[in-house]
Formats: sequence, C-alpha cells, structure tokens
Amino acid sequence: MLILLRTLCAAALLFAATTHAQLLEKPQADPAILGTQESNSTESLILNRLQTARPDLNFSDVEPSPIPGLYNIKINGQVSYVSANGEFLIAGEMYQLQGNNLVNLQEREREQADIAYEPERAQLLQAVNLDDMVIFSPKEPAKAFVNVFTDIDCGFCRRLHSQIDEFLDKGIEVRYLAFPRAGIQSNSAQKLATVWCSDQANQLMTQFKQGQNVELAPCEPNPIGEQYLLGQQVGVTGTPSIILPSGKLVPGAISAEYLAQLLEL
Repeated sequence: MLILLRTLCAAALLFAATTHAQLLEKPQADPAILGTQESNSTESLILNRLQTARPDLNFSDVEPSPIPGLYNIKINGQVSYVSANGEFLIAGEMYQLQGNNLVNLQEREREQADIAYEPERAQLLQAVNLDDMVIFSPKEPAKAFVNVFTDIDCGFCRRLHSQIDEFLDKGIEVRYLAFPRAGIQSNSAQKLATVWCSDQANQLMTQFKQGQNVELAPCEPNPIGEQYLLGQQVGVTGTPSIILPSGKLVPGAISAEYLAQLLEL
C-alpha cells in the first residue's frame, strides 16, 4: 500500500510539473487583440440581431459609446444607442456634463460628420450642369457663388430671395436648385417646373416668390425630380439650404452681410 501511495504521488507531481511547463511555454494572448476580438464579436452580435429583426432598416457603424455597455449604432444614417446584447435600442440624444455645460454628443458627432462630408458634397454639386440651374448673376464678374436648394412656397425661401439684389451687389452669384418640400408630385413642384421650363426663368422665380399669380406651364423632361433627389443626397432637410463652394451647408434665410462673411468677401 505504501508503495502504491508513493507511486500515485510521484505521478501527480510529474503531471503538475508537466502542465506547469506547458502553460509557461504556451504563448499568452495579447490583451489588446483579445479586446479587439471581443469588440468585433459584440458588434457582429448586435448587427446580426437587429438585421434579423428588421431587415428593412440599414444598421451600420457599431462603436462603443461613452457609457460602458452601451454602443452607438447608425440606423439609416441616424445615430441611436443599443445594448451589448442587441436587445435594447434607444433612440434619442445623449448629453454629457462638461464643466457647467450640457454638451449634446450626437449633435457634435453630426457636425463632425458633416464637416467630413463637405468635400464630397462640393463634388456632387460641381457635377450639376449650370444650364440646369436658375442663376442670378451680378452685373460685374462674380466674386463668389453659392448653390441654393429652394422651394417656391417656402416662406424663408421668399425672404432669402427678397435680398437677391443685395447678394448681387456684394458680387455673389446665386445658383438655384429645386427642392419641392412636399414632393415631386406636389403643386410646388409644378411651380418649380414652370420656372425651369421658361425662357424667362429668373423673372418667373421672382414673381412666384413674391406671391404673384403665374400660370402653371410645366414641361417634360425637367430636372426637378433629379435635383430633389440630389438635395436629399447632400443632406438638405429644409429650405432654403445654402451650400458654399467648399461644400459647407448653411440652412435658413441668412443676410447678405453674413453670407459675405462666410465667403470671406
């Protein structure tokens, strides 16, 4: 019996020593790699669960949020938040207390994304044929130009157009593109088509924006639908939307003075 016990103890010690040696020889995983693999696994899990549940939506760009266990995710390009297991989805704004201020993190992210998109937006607009725009040009050679997505029945569009002479006096050329907010089948779209189809487009544009009665005379083909889709592509959500040559989008009926400052005139 004593011999048997000694044999078992020796075997146990040999197994322990061998296992310890194997553990020492086995390469240890890089914590950074493990973290990346875990993150990729979580992102894949989230995307798979959401895409299975709602294949009609476009889910992308899963990244850790400032709150542990919560992830940023883009749904059709809009930022939302999702739990690590993909079970809980939060649509809303996230704020962070920085000093004595509440900072909207999503708004900051949108601003950064918009700045990054400016060169592509500029290229898309450069590809538009000038003959497909309604252009108001200064008498003297223009110092700068802006592209403006406009709607006929938009109050702020009319306010902006009421300053057209001031823009021209500052040497700013205004290049109008159509963006009927109510859609391409709307009455506003018919008014825009009437302008674009006319040999006196500038005059009709002014008459419409002054609220005058103008007989509708749309033609086919016209670029209204194409420009409406382009506006959506470059981030237009309302009118007027002014786009500088750099690709920066400036919404609203701003003054000629402010626009000149933005153009560094």
